[in-house]
Amino acid sequence: MSKLVSAASSQGHAAVHKLFEAGGPVLIEVRVPGGVYSSDWHLCESDDEFDRLLEYLEPEAVLHVSRVWDLTNRAGAVVLRR
Repeated sequence: MSKLVSAASSQGHAAVHKLFEAGGPVLIEVRVPGGVYSSDWHLCESDDEFDRLLEYLEPEAVLHVSRVWDLTNRAGAVVLRR
């Protein structure tokens, strides 16, 4: 499995910012590997909301980020680690 880029890194933040620039909010599925609970879902409408979300996530969380208006395009999704 390839190493995931951190959402807090400049590269990870730039990837999420491009989704916001493309228009509309982003939907974030938060998965915790080995967790007992199902995924958490968050809707962010700005970079600031995304940054606030990162503050509350577990360090091992994996984020699947997609544009809300383009959920059928899996190729446009971004997968990052916390």
